[in-house]
Amino acid sequence: MRPHEIAQMFSEVAHRYDRANHILSLNRDRAWRRELVRHAAPQPGERLLDLCTGTGDVVIEFARACPDIQIVGLDLSEEMLRIARDKFTQLGLNQRVQLVHGNALELPFAESSFEIATIAFGLRNLPDRAQGLREIYRVLSQGGRVFILEFSVPRSFLVRLAYLPYLRYIVPWVGGMLTGARAPYQYLRDSILSFPDRAQILEELYEAGFRPVGYRDLTLGIATLYWGGKAIC
Repeated sequence: MRPHEIAQMFSEVAHRYDRANHILSLNRDRAWRRELVRHAAPQPGERLLDLCTGTGDVVIEFARACPDIQIVGLDLSEEMLRIARDKFTQLGLNQRVQLVHGNALELPFAESSFEIATIAFGLRNLPDRAQGLREIYRVLSQGGRVFILEFSVPRSFLVRLAYLPYLRYIVPWVGGMLTGARAPYQYLRDSILSFPDRAQILEELYEAGFRPVGYRDLTLGIATLYWGGKAIC
């Protein structure tokens, strides 16, 4: 899909996006984001870029974990960013977070602008993953690190027996019921099923220049946390 089509699709469900995420993941999405923040281990004074920030849940977790980091969230959907701003206002985070409307494939930031970059459930949506990873590498400072949280197909045959029918049939139906738009959740299903395996994502991180790279499966392999470092020259 083209960037503007992806932005329009997410804008259609933005008003009920958070509720649908919590229900469809059986509330595990909250724990996954907390694990991302724990693994990133932000330090006071560091600068964080959250790509495909959506309604800002990753940003909120980082802001709670480390009050003294500088945070920028970027997303293609103005409607998702509007909801994020409303949430930040309620939580008193507006002065601590900068939200930017932009394309993850053409980041409007200078080289070495951030120590941490994150992207949660957004790598699947990039039309050109290689370009997206190169852009992340460019804007990270030496010694910086990237953390990618993404859905996966479980490795266990027994887990797949239960998970794949849920993903194929229940997710589009329930997502459509909750948001009034079924197409985005059919896209969600298809993008998860077609997403590369873990070894390929590690290879793509490596090709973008990241050293070292690694991953950890979460919740029986339904989600995976990937990471990579930008070596100090």
